[in-house]
Amino acid sequence: MGGALDKRAGLWNASSDVVRSGFQDGPVVLFNLTEQGEGDTLVFSPLSHFMATSLTQTNTELQRALEYGVVGSMSTIPANYMHSFIVFYSSQGINKGIREWGQIMQRVYNRTNEHRLNDLSINYLGYYLDNGAYYCYNTLPGLNYEDTMIEIAEQIDIPYHYMEISAWFYYKGVAGGVSNWSPRPDVFPDGIPFLHRRLGNLPFIIHNRYWAYDAVYQTNYSWVLDAKSGISLPASNDSFWLDLLAKAKDWGVILYQQDWLCDQTLLFGPAHTDINLAEQWLTSMGKAAEQVEINIHYIMSYPRHILKSLEIPRVTQARASNDYAGDIKNPKFGQWKLGISSMFVDAVGLAPNKDVWWSTSVQPGNPYRDTAMEILPDRAIFMATLSTGPVACGDAINFTNIERIMRCCRQDGLILKPDRAITTINQLIADWARYNDVPQGELYSTETTM
Repeated sequence: MGGALDKRAGLWNASSDVVRSGFQDGPVVLFNLTEQGEGDTLVFSPLSHFMATSLTQTNTELQRALEYGVVGSMSTIPANYMHSFIVFYSSQGINKGIREWGQIMQRVYNRTNEHRLNDLSINYLGYYLDNGAYYCYNTLPGLNYEDTMIEIAEQIDIPYHYMEISAWFYYKGVAGGVSNWSPRPDVFPDGIPFLHRRLGNLPFIIHNRYWAYDAVYQTNYSWVLDAKSGISLPASNDSFWLDLLAKAKDWGVILYQQDWLCDQTLLFGPAHTDINLAEQWLTSMGKAAEQVEINIHYIMSYPRHILKSLEIPRVTQARASNDYAGDIKNPKFGQWKLGISSMFVDAVGLAPNKDVWWSTSVQPGNPYRDTAMEILPDRAIFMATLSTGPVACGDAINFTNIERIMRCCRQDGLILKPDRAITTINQLIADWARYNDVPQGELYSTETTM
């Protein structure tokens, strides 16, 4: 299993190249199934220091090995540094085996479902304005985002309980990173607190990405710069994250979306040489979220980020798919196919997120292309609902199919979700591996107790 977004499968032998090496690596699952889909399953996984872990598969004439350890580029390793791994066996097949492994991982870190179960953005219908949504970088004609969001709230008559503020609201700098995580006056002339009050104190979820080389915070906080990538990161500085998320709390934010985790990790050179930097980054963010009582959503994550969430109770959800924009641009993209990723994400205690969706197939005036469309809106809503993660539409005002949307929830917007996330069945996973990384179809299962 290559990760939340990057997955590979194949037959395992001495010369196998199924496993990817480096920062994108994750738990490796070996299995030998019966025709009934049961059988032996082994899970190889890091157990500590997830952000500094490495997996390498060596295939030479002299050595064929699967090697776990500390990332080799780290400049130093502190005295008494302990790195641990787990090999877990189950006789219950792939799905149950991964769930059992995840339960052990959660027990090791005393993780509970408290925040996931109480997360409003997971439990109730919402409205997104991110990539794939109709109003992503696309306001109503002649209006700014402040007025557009007010019009959406007044004209779309569904019981959504929150709205998303996405990447279009803040200042961007070098390499497209965030230079100043504050609302631009052309976007919100009266500020986010005003909009929050104007919308009747409707909760917000809010987006962020990687930090730019020219981030404005360097004068007041300890900061690490990488000239090669143009990306930066706050150093081990809890006060920065506390100040940032306290500001978000004052804006009415209940969920902080940390997007582009892959770029902040893979492209940022200092994270490859400082063994503590990446861990401190996510730990400090999580501690601040706990203090101000805001939950966190991981997006574009590697397996190391998902595993790190075991130590951060306020991370309640993670994207288990690519951006929805891919599906409406190209119906063969298959963004809705999250049955492998959801298995891994759900096992460690997070709610898998399918991303936004359209409830009407064709929505003229969208910012993507004239041919953009959702060929099966019912399928998109169905997969989002059964993911157990957020269920949020991103329709245009005059193209919202209220009847279709309301099949996923109660009249008050409470999502009618199953007990566990929808996942691909064992036999299909086995076929996927048997045919060397070529999917043989889509078949899923989940369960609920009435």
